[in-house]
Amino acid sequence: MWGMKKWLFPLVGAFLLCISCATKAPPPEEPQARLSLGFDHIEALSPEDITLFFAVEGENPRSSALDISLGEWELFLNGAKVEKGIAVSLDKGTLEALSSGTVPLSIHLGGEALALPDKSGFIEYNAGITLSLILHYQGGESLREQVSTEIDFPRIQIPEFTISSMAVVQAELINTRFKVRLRIDNPNNFPLELSSFAYELYGAGRYWAEGKETKVMPIPPQGSAERDLYLLMNFINMKREVLDQVIAMRNVRYRFTGDVLVGTGIEYLPRFTMSFDRSGDSPVIQ
Repeated sequence: MWGMKKWLFPLVGAFLLCISCATKAPPPEEPQARLSLGFDHIEALSPEDITLFFAVEGENPRSSALDISLGEWELFLNGAKVEKGIAVSLDKGTLEALSSGTVPLSIHLGGEALALPDKSGFIEYNAGITLSLILHYQGGESLREQVSTEIDFPRIQIPEFTISSMAVVQAELINTRFKVRLRIDNPNNFPLELSSFAYELYGAGRYWAEGKETKVMPIPPQGSAERDLYLLMNFINMKREVLDQVIAMRNVRYRFTGDVLVGTGIEYLPRFTMSFDRSGDSPVIQ
């Protein structure tokens, strides 16, 4: 009997040890980083050159540093997917162990991208961005995580220039004085102010005159304004028949070019300089 017990006790002990090994709890999973995408600000050089700035905000709960880099991305403007005229850049970022921080992200939008959702009447852009981020823990593990956000920002449209009429105010052998009535249309739902306005006028394919305006010219939202420009046309280096032709004109094909400083009152682009080059037909009033 005692011999059987001596043999049985080790067997039971081994059996209990096996059960203990089989039911041992697995090691706890490592906590995951918490990431989000937040909007920062907008910068612009013109209505067709806009950069959106964001920040990838993260918390690293692990005891090893976390490197963050950019994988794939998608951007939609007013529901249209943008694939051209766009550059997305994420600064190389590392979240140290048991810390939090931000990684800057910039999205540059050029004219080709901003023209994509061009639907009549829309007054602002809606931008939706989704990023696939590559996360690499310096302990060896790599994984991916998606973050996304959506923002709205005002659309700025350039004013439109039209010459509605020209009048010969004074005709002399050398100099002829013109009055040009200029109409400016504002397609935006906010007022514009024009200043530092320099221009050149061509008529019937010839250079006629140039001028500059420094007075501020306000244009109401979705409205228009007119201003009379007085130009001096010099015929000293032209043949007399050119003057006779100008005086006899009843209608002229013109070209109006120049640069103007446009004030918008919009925070991300309070003012910008734009070039214009407009051609059309105008009556000539004697």
